Amino acid sequence: MENQNPTHSLLNQSIIASDDIVGLNSLVNYLVMTYFAHFFGICLIIARNDSFYHTAPLPTIVLEIQDNDDFEKALGVAVDMGCQSFIVTERAAGAFFDAFLPVHEAALQRSMEKRVLMLLESSDSPFLSTISQLLVVEEIPEILIVLPKPTVQATGAVQLYTLDISDGNPVTISPRVIDVIDTRNDSFPNTKSVNHFPDKFANMNKRRLRLGTVPYLPNAFIEDKPLGEGNARYILPPKPNVSAMISGTELWLVVLFCEIANCTTEIMIASEWGNVLDNGTKFGLLGAPAKREVDITLAGLYTWYSSFQHLAFSAVHSRSGCTCIVAKPRIIANWRTPFLSFTGSLWGAVLAAFVAGAFAVLVMSRSRQRILQLGEATRNTFSDSVLIMIGFFMEQGVPMPNELIASCLLFATLMFAGFMIGSSYNGGLASTMIVPQYEKSINTVHDLAETRTTWVGVTVNWLFSIQLAYQPDMLTLLTTFREWEEGEISRRAHERTVAIIVERMEYGHVAHPQMELDAMKGRKMMAEDIYWESVVGMCSKTWPARARFDRLVLDLKAFGILAHWELIGVARYLSFKSQQILRYSRETGGDEFTPLRMANITGALLILLAGLSLSLVVFVAELAWYWCGPRIKRCVADYLIKCSVRFARNRARPTGREV
Repeated sequence: MENQNPTHSLLNQSIIASDDIVGLNSLVNYLVMTYFAHFFGICLIIARNDSFYHTAPLPTIVLEIQDNDDFEKALGVAVDMGCQSFIVTERAAGAFFDAFLPVHEAALQRSMEKRVLMLLESSDSPFLSTISQLLVVEEIPEILIVLPKPTVQATGAVQLYTLDISDGNPVTISPRVIDVIDTRNDSFPNTKSVNHFPDKFANMNKRRLRLGTVPYLPNAFIEDKPLGEGNARYILPPKPNVSAMISGTELWLVVLFCEIANCTTEIMIASEWGNVLDNGTKFGLLGAPAKREVDITLAGLYTWYSSFQHLAFSAVHSRSGCTCIVAKPRIIANWRTPFLSFTGSLWGAVLAAFVAGAFAVLVMSRSRQRILQLGEATRNTFSDSVLIMIGFFMEQGVPMPNELIASCLLFATLMFAGFMIGSSYNGGLASTMIVPQYEKSINTVHDLAETRTTWVGVTVNWLFSIQLAYQPDMLTLLTTFREWEEGEISRRAHERTVAIIVERMEYGHVAHPQMELDAMKGRKMMAEDIYWESVVGMCSKTWPARARFDRLVLDLKAFGILAHWELIGVARYLSFKSQQILRYSRETGGDEFTPLRMANITGALLILLAGLSLSLVVFVAELAWYWCGPRIKRCVADYLIKCSVRFARNRARPTGREV
């Protein structure tokens, strides 16, 4: 007995030979302690007439089936309380498997590994013959079936079955005996330890792995290949005469997974990213796993809260930042050079100081004339006051009467203020003439929101990450976003009034919509991200391969393979030229200083031309008034006299009533 299976040794020590039920319960206790101990909780699902029990010291919730509706609600509560494995009797099997999918779709808990221990009553059980039609097994493949099957030699024999799942239409489910145990004595054929829950993803026997995606470079790329030359087969849209070649930084995860696990990739290409709404509406790429049309979706999907309510997320395989490329600021026209020394608010302050100073000079001149009893010739007019203020601001000499102390204080103040304003203007003018001046650019999220610039992307899903935001800038961005087709973005990439969304990938590259390089050269990346997110795959809540897939993702990330894939994907599906343009788009090109040219005084020449033109027009108007003014005055006077005479006559004429 040296090679005795430890399972049987434990059983023989705890079985009462006269009681088959006790022997079966002891077997279940051992299986539970061996394979279920790491789970948070166990659900024991029995029918009313079942006499089965287990005494393993593990947290267990017992559900007795009485009504299917009540059972589904009770099972949902149990799953949310932590039931991750199940012990099911034969009478309860139908209700359990019917409720398994809807309960887990509605549950908040998303445990990746689930196991089921099925307890059949006798060898006459019809369950084994009908289980091949039970497609829900594909969602929970780790099932161990305990079937009491007494023989002539061993009246307490128990057969343990596992389920082999292989490729079929859609899958083939085959029970297979994995062990035979005699619960009454030491009679058993196997002498070595048996793994009663073998890894169903070590070899998937070519069975399907349904993948959903949308073309999104460099993450996902799909092309048609002749039959047998691709690495996947189409399920939507159906293409029976061709196979699919899938590649890209994310789809390579599935390709490698199927190479390791020996599975067949089936590809569904969605027409849009889509969503799963709270009212149950499911459409597009995100709706596919919720409707169980696919197992997992990959296409630059983020950890969106709204999607998490209905789907499960895989391990994070990269980090991405959502930002925009905006139009590069243009050099300000040279005719605006004289006005660039001050900002708009500062120009307003200078104008207010000018008007106040001119008014003060005018009042001081009138007061000086009265106090000193001077003639009319010494009084300044309003135009004189304006010219005096211009002289102060231009740092020119102006007449400053000093008979009164108040006059001295006023002119000293105006002279100092004019000197400061003039010197500041000269310094600003020198810098604007030497250093090229650019239009105000969009660098931050606040700039993008403040200017209310339209920012565009290929899907409205870009907003999912900020749709619950409460910051004013984010609320503004929610209203200024527009969804454009990639072709429209390419056609309108030269427009300066729009910002185009790009994705800053984890290892330094940028994913961008297709556009001409010339259009890209006219844009630059914002200095900060609008937001950043973790990139994941989205799958159904019960996809059984998620744990194995997550281990693969984390291993690839730890060894740096994902960084290499990002480089290969960018080189294959984008271009290093576009990456270089975007990487250095914020650099100025070394034109910080330029020599003075004729164009630098264009503004001054325009001001001179405008002044000469205006003075000429006013001069001509004054001449016309000088020559034509007296005649116009006489004509107006004659007309007014005639009108007054006619009015007087009308008042003096008696009316018919008076006669």
